[in-house]
Amino acid sequence: MSLSRRTGARFQANIWPGFVDAMTGLLLVLTFVLSIFMVIQFVLNETISGQENELDSLSSELSALAQALGVAERRNAELTSNVGDLEATLSSRDTQLDEAQSIITALTATRDRQAEQLEAASGRISDFEAQVAALILERDSAQSRVIDLTQARDDLTAAFAPGIVPTRTASDAGPGAAMRCQ
Repeated sequence: MSLSRRTGARFQANIWPGFVDAMTGLLLVLTFVLSIFMVIQFVLNETISGQENELDSLSSELSALAQALGVAERRNAELTSNVGDLEATLSSRDTQLDEAQSIITALTATRDRQAEQLEAASGRISDFEAQVAALILERDSAQSRVIDLTQARDDLTAAFAPGIVPTRTASDAGPGAAMRCQ
């Protein structure tokens, strides 16, 4: 009997371990396929997002270019209008030029009369210039004398007080030195 139990137990089939192995394998395959689909979906989502961003960027550039074109067309219309205004102004200036030519002719005659008066005044001016030149020479010699005297004073001060350094200012040299400093 014990022999029959042994032989009978050997042929008895237990399907549960095989079923669990098959289900585990199927679950692993399903998890792998789902993770592949998630990666593909992520990549495609990023690609589509990038394309949408690029489309938005290109759309904004297109609208900016359209706006720039509108501005350029308005500027062109303004410039065309300005050209017409400038042509009208040019013809007006030509008329004014003709009037100015006639005035110039009249003024030339007046100038010739005043040239004679200028020659007379020129003689008086040359006398005045000679007086001014003499005064300038006097002023320059007085200024150089003031500078020499100031230098002598500084030398004397330095000789009597060796520790004191003399300082020269524009007021020490007199009014002429102040004019030269300016």
